Amino acid sequence: MAVTQQRKDIQGLRAVAVLLVVAGHLFPKEVRGGFIGVDIFFVISGFVITQQMLKSHLENKEQFLLRFYARRVRRILPSALLVTLATIWATNKFLGPVASNKVTLDGGWTTVFLGNFHFHNTALDYFAAGNGISTLQHFWSLSIEEQFYLLWPALFLLLFVKPISLKSRQILLGALISLSLLTAIYQSTVNESAIFFLTWTRLWELAAGAFLVITPKTIQIPSMVLYGLVTLLLISAFTIEQSMQWPRLTAIPVVLATAVLMLRDPQKGTFLLLENKIATYLGDLSYIIYLWHWPVLVITRSYYSKFGGQEILLVIGLTALLSVLTHHLFENPIRYSKALSRRPKITVATGIVAITATAVTLFSNYQG
Repeated sequence: MAVTQQRKDIQGLRAVAVLLVVAGHLFPKEVRGGFIGVDIFFVISGFVITQQMLKSHLENKEQFLLRFYARRVRRILPSALLVTLATIWATNKFLGPVASNKVTLDGGWTTVFLGNFHFHNTALDYFAAGNGISTLQHFWSLSIEEQFYLLWPALFLLLFVKPISLKSRQILLGALISLSLLTAIYQSTVNESAIFFLTWTRLWELAAGAFLVITPKTIQIPSMVLYGLVTLLLISAFTIEQSMQWPRLTAIPVVLATAVLMLRDPQKGTFLLLENKIATYLGDLSYIIYLWHWPVLVITRSYYSKFGGQEILLVIGLTALLSVLTHHLFENPIRYSKALSRRPKITVATGIVAITATAVTLFSNYQG
């Protein structure tokens, strides 16, 4: 598949994903399967990141890894650290020192991209709604994505730099997808709680997105089919049960629907449902919405004695306000900084220092 500019329909699909996640957290009884938004995000990430790596390699083979990691640092790290530190502060202010001490430890693990293993090892229930839930729990998915960003370039070099055939590339990625999916299925029979947070049971979703990049070309898909696929995703969010041992076989239709939506040829018609201005703007905000909504929700739900309509509106309003302000005043200025883009070595070095300093500070301040 040719390397293309940012696709509006994929931004719209990000909007669908984040809205499903937020709706699932706000209305868990009604939108029981809102967590499939994370699966959609994983497929999108595998697709977009692989395209970016391919483009970077074509432009500058010698520095493509450096430039790739520099872009990841500018895109992911500043907002993640900001929300982490702000969440620890807010947890201490509104929920007290005991809660903030626990979240300080959680923040240390999420800062070094091992939050998913930490939450798994502490036997955290993703679907629990009690006061003991972590205000940084949602960083588990970000940890998996960051692990993918760290490891995927090695396989990418094997797939795209070495002179191997397209069929061989597809076979290798197909084997990776199959192995990861089979691992998820097997783990669900051995330890049901093991499959939700662990990297190797999620890797097939990211690899599925990457697989799309090495397909020969996009395809023209009738509008009715596109609307049907989005409808399938929405219906899934209302019908999938938390007890279905996610992500097992039941995740396949969600991943396939997402993959087909991204296989469409964006040059052959406009898919207005995903390409309108509201959808694409929400897609632009999706990352920061995802980061802010969970701590705002957990703190609000724990702080107030009841959680009704007014509190829900408060969560939505605060999330929207924080997301818009962070996106325009903090996230974008760093992401699109010309000074940083011209200095990838300094960007990566700064990122490493920031991660190390934050993690050391948080771990050392945890009173265990």
